[in-house]
Amino acid sequence: MRPAFATLALLAALLCPAAAGARAWQGIEPGRSKLEAVVTRFGEPTTRKARGQKSVAAYKGEQAMPGTKEVQFACRADGVVEEIVVFLASPLDAESVEGTFGKATARTFVETTFQKVWLYPQKGVTVFFDKEGAVEIISYGVPVAGKAGAADKAAGAATAEKPAAEAAPANP
Repeated sequence: MRPAFATLALLAALLCPAAAGARAWQGIEPGRSKLEAVVTRFGEPTTRKARGQKSVAAYKGEQAMPGTKEVQFACRADGVVEEIVVFLASPLDAESVEGTFGKATARTFVETTFQKVWLYPQKGVTVFFDKEGAVEIISYGVPVAGKAGAADKAAGAATAEKPAAEAAPANP
């Protein structure tokens, strides 16, 4: 097996859910798991920040999970994880995403950069591509039920901003 393919296969296994309809990432399920479960599984986060009505716990640097540069867990006020944003350490290709999740239900783009975005609303998954066309971010959220909800999410994604990694603290 070629080293690049082996690395890609390892990343796909680490980052993507095992079952086709699975919504969980590394045992944490958006809409059900609480931040306490995240801390129990991964330890204290590198940072915790308020972002509007949500709080975000981020694991980055030496605390980043294998295969990632950073992972953010966005939680509601009651501590339930609503979204998991995974910033990949090595980009994935579109074929790997389709092999894991199937064909995207909807395809759109980030309006400000024209970078493509694939949506899997019934699975709660959104895939963001970089300027070269490789996958750089996978977001796991609460699945949207029904085709009407999927269309609404697809329409909103075109104007949504791509998730941003937490800024690293500056060294004095």
